[in-house]
Amino acid sequence: MARRPLQTDRHVQRLRIAIYVRVSTDDQADNGYGIEVQLQQCKAMAMVKNGDVVGIYDDAGISGTKGEAKRPELARLMRDIRSGKLDMVIIAALDRLGRNTRIILDLIERMTDEGVEIVSCKESLDTSTPTGKFVLTMFAALAQLDRDNIVKRTTDGRDARGRKDGEKGGNVPLGFTRNDEGIVVDPSAAALVRRIFLLRGAPSSLGDIAAVLNMEGVPTPRSGRSWYPSTVRE
Repeated sequence: MARRPLQTDRHVQRLRIAIYVRVSTDDQADNGYGIEVQLQQCKAMAMVKNGDVVGIYDDAGISGTKGEAKRPELARLMRDIRSGKLDMVIIAALDRLGRNTRIILDLIERMTDEGVEIVSCKESLDTSTPTGKFVLTMFAALAQLDRDNIVKRTTDGRDARGRKDGEKGGNVPLGFTRNDEGIVVDPSAAALVRRIFLLRGAPSSLGDIAAVLNMEGVPTPRSGRSWYPSTVRE
C-alpha cells in the first residue's frame, strides 16, 4: 500500500496527533502505570512535537495480549488512521500497543504504511527518524527470529517440554529481552543500541566500533568482556 504523505507545510497546519493508552488491572496494580500517568507523558510529548491532540483512545482494563478485534479503542484508532484523520500516534511505551513483538510490529507497520508516524515516550522511538526506522527493522528481525525458533522447537521435538516448563530457545539480539510473553524491548540496553547504530552510521567498520566501545570501557551485555567485530554484528 502506498504511503500517504504527511502534511508538508507544518507551519500552516500542525500535526494531528492521537494518544493511545491502555492499562490492564495487573499493570496498574503492579506498576502504578495508570491511564493518567500515560496521558501526562503523551500530552507532554505532543507539545514537544508541536502538534494538536485530536483524539484520545483509551483501552482501560484490557490485556495487551488481546488483538485489535477485542480492543475497541484500538480498532477505532486504526479506522481513523485509515480514514486519513491522523499524522502521528503517541504512546507511553511500546507495550501499550501489545504484549508480544508480533502484535507490536504488525500495528506499527500498518500505521506507517498509512503515512502515520509512531512515537513511544519510554523507548524514545520515533519512526520519523533514522534511529526509529532502525529499531523498527530490528523488530521485524525479531519477529522472524521468534517464528524460526518455534519451527526449530517443533522440529527438534522439544515443543512439549517447552509447553511444560516455559522453555524458549534461541538468542535474543542486543536491545531486547525475553519474558513469559515473548521478545520485548529492553529499556536498559536502548542507549547502547543507539550508540552502536550512530557509530555504524559514521561510517565505521565493525572493528572500529568494537575498538571505540572497548576504549570507553563499555562491557558486553552477555559476558561483560571485550568487544569484537563478531560481538557487534550479533
